[in-house]
Amino acid sequence: MRHTNASLLIANGTDVATVAGLLGHSQPSTTLDIYTHAFDKNKQAASRALQEGLEI
Repeated sequence: MRHTNASLLIANGTDVATVAGLLGHSQPSTTLDIYTHAFDKNKQAASRALQEGLEI
């Protein structure tokens, strides 16, 4: 349940510092290391936004 909770929070846009705090991680980098897969959706959205912004 803990992993699912963290993954869903991240996938729905909750910032890493907040998720880290909720999980009891002293450093957000710990959360990033463990839940990297949950950021794939955010990476794709950021890539699309950059691509759209660069189109003239």
